[in-house]
Formats: sequence, structure tokens, C-alpha cells
Amino acid sequence: MAERMMVPTSRGPVEIVNVPGNQPYVLFFPGGHCSAVSDCGWSLYTDRGLGVLSFSRPGYGATDVGDLTAGEFAPLVREVCQDQGITNPVVVGVSFGGLQAMAVAGDDGIEAQRMVLHSCAPSTLPYPDSRAETLMGPVVFSPWAEMLTWSLVRLMVRTDTGLGLMMAQLSRLPRRTLMGMLAPADKAEARRFFGTMRSGRGFTNDLTQAKPERSASRRALITGVRCPTLVTASRLDAGVAFEHAGDLASRLPNATLVELDSPSHLLWIGPGKEKAAQAIRQFLSR
Repeated sequence: MAERMMVPTSRGPVEIVNVPGNQPYVLFFPGGHCSAVSDCGWSLYTDRGLGVLSFSRPGYGATDVGDLTAGEFAPLVREVCQDQGITNPVVVGVSFGGLQAMAVAGDDGIEAQRMVLHSCAPSTLPYPDSRAETLMGPVVFSPWAEMLTWSLVRLMVRTDTGLGLMMAQLSRLPRRTLMGMLAPADKAEARRFFGTMRSGRGFTNDLTQAKPERSASRRALITGVRCPTLVTASRLDAGVAFEHAGDLASRLPNATLVELDSPSHLLWIGPGKEKAAQAIRQFLSR
């Protein structure tokens, strides 16, 4: 049973969700617009019997530590691990959570044994990938507008038409083709996921760290990771360009890139999930 809790740290409370399981535990960093309660593919790990500790990154959920960068938040993750008795974890980042995963995996005090990056950005390349997203993202998902934005999204995804419109923003497939690939259970899971999404102050904090002028600091985080790393991405993902995965895999000192056939950015939903699960099984069993 997943348990949401607040863990006190030296900079303030950090929100986590603990899904009990066996060691090694997975430190799970969800992407943009997601807090600790947003299930961004926990079952890829819990189905293997692993425990998952999901984090609300700075600005998301009930975490109240200020607008810290990924590097500044990593010591607080270490404090949470000490509080929860977690050692030698697997570190997982999804989408915008990848930068935090790399900061944590590179922290010698955490002693991560492996890292997995799923459809992550930014790399040394800036993000968002399009000028339209760069201009509109800070407006639509600003701390002053995001509550209305996500209220409208939750209303919209109640229908298949509205859900299709949202999913189509995350896939390079035609909308009808994409929706035809999703079983009723997939659609229900997507609706639950969209229902948990909020931007808070976290998304603007993410965008600040993803700017072109921050490329050097991101490169330092990437090259500071020493543990074996699995990088996964799909060319059908319209949320994050595949080039980010290639850039990360080429710069991480010990990385393997696996191209998935996931039909959208939400790699844990739909027919591509099994290939992702297989890649994870093979990587963790080496």
C-alpha cells in the first residue's frame, strides 16, 4: 500500500510516497507537472518486487524547500534516504525528473548502484524543444495560471475526445491511430495520471534549469554520474525529442541507450510498456 508522508529536512519538509518492496529501493523522480503522488510508471519496478520512494521535487506537491536546483536538492534527498533507512538505491528519473536523478546519482553520500532515465530532458541541449512551448509554457503553467489550466484538463479528459487531444500532444502518431492502440485500462490509467497533475512553482523552476545558458551546469551533473545507466526513449515521443536521449547516452560515462516503441511520452501506458519493462529487467539483472 502506497503511503504519502512528509519528511523533515534541514531546508524544510519533503513530500514522498513510499511503495513498500524489497531492496534495492528505487528513488523515483517524476517529471514536470508531477508530484510524488503522480504514478509515472512505478509498476515497471514494483512488478519486480522493488520498493519505490517517489519524491515531490522543489516547487511540486507539499515539498517546501524553496526553488532549489537539482544539485541543491540532492543533499535533502540524502537526508530522506537516511530517515527511511535506504542505502545503495537505484535512481530513476522520468522526463524533467532526469536532471534530479543525475544530481542524486552523482552524490557520493547516496551511493547509487544504478540509474535509469526515461524520456528525459533537458540534456546538455536546452528544453523545451520548440519555440512555441518555450514561449507559452511559462504562461499557461505559471504559478498563477496552472490551477485553472489543470482544472480544464481534468474536465477535458473525461471524454475520449478530450483524452485523445491531450495524448496527441505527447505522440507523433495521428490521434486516431494512437487512441486505437490504447485499451480501456490504458485510457483509465491515463485519466488517473492527468488527474494528479499540477505545476505549482515546480514547472517554472524546471524551465529555469533547462535554459541554454545553463548547459554547462547540466553537463557537470551528467558527467558526474559514475554508476551504470540505462537511457530509454521513443522516436514517437512528441513530449521530448529523441536527441536528448542520444546526447545523454553519449556523455554519461557508463550508459546504455535502448530505443523503445512506446507510442507516446507516457512510456508506461500502452503497448510499449512491455519493451520498457524488458529493458529494465535486463539492465537490473546484469
